[in-house]
Amino acid sequence: MHDNVTELTNPEQPDEEPRKFAFDYSYWSHDCYEEQTDGYLAPTDPHYADQTKVFDDLGRGILENAWNGFNSTLFAYGQTGSGKSYSIVGYGKNKGVVPLFCNEMFKGIDEKKSNGEKAEFEVSFSMLEIYNEQ
Repeated sequence: MHDNVTELTNPEQPDEEPRKFAFDYSYWSHDCYEEQTDGYLAPTDPHYADQTKVFDDLGRGILENAWNGFNSTLFAYGQTGSGKSYSIVGYGKNKGVVPLFCNEMFKGIDEKKSNGEKAEFEVSFSMLEIYNEQ
């Protein structure tokens, strides 16, 4: 993986030119981490993308759009087992984009209220997972 490009090498023909796929973001999370005592998977190499990295890349922009009054959508698509649910929802201390987004959203609402802002806040959220589509 190099920036937003993922390269795949055919293990049966390693001398062949690797196939290259470009994405908006391409993350490495297979290894290069250490499990902390609280269960969080912390990077041991800058190549590793932890949940914080994914949220900073994807969630912060969505959060900013929401604060500016726009409806926001995050769409995850890919092969079964590629990490979509983990990236979006997370597991244990490794919270995904949605719980981190919600934490930041409600923290921001509390801050605005404690600073005396006279505004009304309405938050709605929906999520859909299509599994084994036919």
